[in-house]
Amino acid sequence: MKKYCLIIGLTGVLFSACGGSEGGGIFSGSSIDIEEAKAVKAVTITNEDDVPQCQVNLQVKYVKGDDERARNINNAIEQRLFMYDSLQMQQAVDSFANFYTKEYQKNMAPLYREDRADETKRAWYEYKYVIETDTRRGKDNCLIYIIDLDMYEGGAHGIRQQLAMNFDEKTGKQITYDDLFVQGYQYTLRELLLEELKKQTDTNTLDELHAKDYLLTMDIYAPQNFILGDDEITFIYNPYEIAPCDKGNTELTLSYSKLSKILR
Repeated sequence: MKKYCLIIGLTGVLFSACGGSEGGGIFSGSSIDIEEAKAVKAVTITNEDDVPQCQVNLQVKYVKGDDERARNINNAIEQRLFMYDSLQMQQAVDSFANFYTKEYQKNMAPLYREDRADETKRAWYEYKYVIETDTRRGKDNCLIYIIDLDMYEGGAHGIRQQLAMNFDEKTGKQITYDDLFVQGYQYTLRELLLEELKKQTDTNTLDELHAKDYLLTMDIYAPQNFILGDDEITFIYNPYEIAPCDKGNTELTLSYSKLSKILR
């Protein structure tokens, strides 16, 4: 018999963003009611006992309600996590868990049958896909949404990533670099990030960075993942983005005072 379990839950927590800047603008404070959609599912690779499994564990926070603000935030989260559009969040996590495990069985079972005599290859088929999310208050009460992804799909090691999104709490609009910086900011921002990377790695030149395995195949850039803190912006580079996997995440932090020349 095929063995599987499916546990779905929904819990609510309250994220309260107190206060707010008097000027309003891109950072406008208001409370947001946060709930969580969960899906936990495990399936065996074939209909047999003692065979590898695929385990999916999704814990996805989202904004309660159906107003424009909630839809803006939730749709952006769904797109980032699952490439879905306008589903209810519980539907999205359920759909993804079902799709991922079915694709695992369909695509990996034939390969496993070829390899099953070799016990050293069993670990290649022990898949997992884990998402945990959290929310917190950022600069002038913007809503910061943090995604931690832990995935293993065979190979020498798994993949761990941290994804970050920042939302205007009044409108639910996702905050982008174009919202934060003046036109033509790109060059200055890249230079500031490069200088911070050199400082963090105790290097002075690109050659020295290369010797430490940074920026071997790319130039510095502003990553998609950033966090708008009270006093600074933290730029998050996941493994393989600017350095090999063994370096883990690289986080570069620039204060708003350093960024003052390009801030709106």
